Amino acid sequence: MAGTGIDIPGYEGRAVRVDQGSVFRVLDVEGCQIADMFILSNDNPHEYFSPALTRQVIFRLTPKPGNILYSNRRRPMLTFLEDTSPGRHDMAFAPCDPGFYVDLGADASHPNCRDNFYRAIKELGISMEPPPDPFNLFQNTVPKADGDFAVGQTLSKAGDYVEFRAEMDVIVVVTACSADLPFDGIEPIGGKSTPLRIQVV
Repeated sequence: MAGTGIDIPGYEGRAVRVDQGSVFRVLDVEGCQIADMFILSNDNPHEYFSPALTRQVIFRLTPKPGNILYSNRRRPMLTFLEDTSPGRHDMAFAPCDPGFYVDLGADASHPNCRDNFYRAIKELGISMEPPPDPFNLFQNTVPKADGDFAVGQTLSKAGDYVEFRAEMDVIVVVTACSADLPFDGIEPIGGKSTPLRIQVV
């Protein structure tokens, strides 16, 4: 498994199985790209990464290196090892879906992370509904004191990555977020979706 690399084109998603104890990276190839990362147990896909339980255990809005990501059964799934990006990530937002783009004035056929997640797991013979919530890597949405979110452009640069160690056999699904439309006057990914890479090191 070591050395395995999966390229993810903009507007698409990919899935890879990662063995317990293996280390992998999610890399922003060109910069300014959000990566929706979903984690499923390889033994039982109905056990999956839970942002809510992870927040409860680590008592933070988002994990940082040294923290553990927990499943919906409160079991360790990943250990967050390294982050070469500015460290802005999100665990509050569900994956974008057709309705998100309709609300922004686009057509329901606009590429989206929900459908890309379904396509990626179908390649592994898996079907589930609804999708679990992701860890939105590089997403620059910061909670404000009044409860609103401050939406900013993604701060990651070309080659920035986050690194994790699998604490169980997992399926890692990463989608290159398709949010190419302005949101509150901000273009979160700079106007187009660009490539990502999953690298098992």
